[in-house]
Amino acid sequence: MMQRRNILSLLIVFLTTSAVGQQSGVVRWFGDVRMRSEIDMRDFNLRTPANTYTLLRSRLGVEVLPQENLRVVLQVRDSRVFGQEKDGAVFSTLADSRNLDLHQAFVEVKGLFTNALTLKLGRMELSYGNERIIGPVGWHNVGRVFDGAVLKLVQPSYALDLFWSTLAEAQSYTPAATPAAVRYTRDVGADLFGAYSTLKLFSDFRTDAYLLYHWDRNQTVVGKPDLKRYTLGSYVKGAAGALDIEAEVAYQTGERRGVDLAAYMLTAGVGYSFENSTLSRLGIGYEVLSGTPQTSTTYGSFDSPFHTGHKFYGFMDYFIAIPAHTNDRGLVDLLARATFTLRENLVANIWMHQFSYHREQNGQKVLGQEFDLVALYRYNKSLAFECGVSAFLPAHLMRERFGGADVGLWGYLSTLVTF
Repeated sequence: MMQRRNILSLLIVFLTTSAVGQQSGVVRWFGDVRMRSEIDMRDFNLRTPANTYTLLRSRLGVEVLPQENLRVVLQVRDSRVFGQEKDGAVFSTLADSRNLDLHQAFVEVKGLFTNALTLKLGRMELSYGNERIIGPVGWHNVGRVFDGAVLKLVQPSYALDLFWSTLAEAQSYTPAATPAAVRYTRDVGADLFGAYSTLKLFSDFRTDAYLLYHWDRNQTVVGKPDLKRYTLGSYVKGAAGALDIEAEVAYQTGERRGVDLAAYMLTAGVGYSFENSTLSRLGIGYEVLSGTPQTSTTYGSFDSPFHTGHKFYGFMDYFIAIPAHTNDRGLVDLLARATFTLRENLVANIWMHQFSYHREQNGQKVLGQEFDLVALYRYNKSLAFECGVSAFLPAHLMRERFGGADVGLWGYLSTLVTF
């Protein structure tokens, strides 16, 4: 109840700030409402009925500019599933599931000591590169945010972000000091530190480099932190006429629950765009997320817990949480994509994935093939409709995991309004 009152108080601040600020032109409202209905038959058993549900995500934000170089952003978000409100144990249209929460709240100071520096403090979305490492997961009904700080240095040909985020805080805040309340307790929280740079010497080509340090001080193994992991990587993207390329390589080292860690990610893609054609682009790609051999004493599974995996590893989300969803065996994805511009405001994409484990499991690697078809229709600048259908043809490993041998099916219809 306390959290709900705090959010409602924030909404009142929104309204008050808007009433005062609209006259001076220093306030901008923004937001979106998305409703997505899904039909889920991903159990590889066509004899069972489909699961169906509708998700609703509503976000409302305000941007305030109290000074020329100072920006404040406050954004609230409500995420719910239609019909899940309950009054005790009974579903009721009068019940309240209290899904309202603070999505973003940060202060941004531009020109800090020098015109090239910007400091951002608070709760915020983070997005780097193509989001294979860090992304806000826009597909998700909640979305990912980080609590921390970002110091950005921007020059004409390059940019550098230094950031820190508290991922888990186990030490309790104590408003009043008493002997018991302020006694030290061991910190078993987690933090993320990072540096991300972008070099752009040519208008159609960029090169990124990054270093992340993920430190989880919890101790599943006594005396050993759960994670002390460094991720070093580079991302490149460019175009030469109708040809476009994209590649990323990353390496992870450190220690995981007392075991040495050595893992890697390799991705590469190339595409060709066609002018004045319904078939507007063709692309192919290859990705490897390393896995751990069954007899290895080193942990070799690449782990990217902050990625926007839905964009890359099939829309049916069988492999959204890697390495957990691949039994630490890693993932190999050979993919092809075709883009069709049917009208100026109607675009369709077809993806084809061939999935395999990187490391064998009981002498096998092949997982199966996924086919995704997504059509996006933009009714106007504020309103868009999206429809998708997917099918997965399971190989033996997926059949064994899910206990079904039929094709897996899934689809959705989404309506999005932005303002």
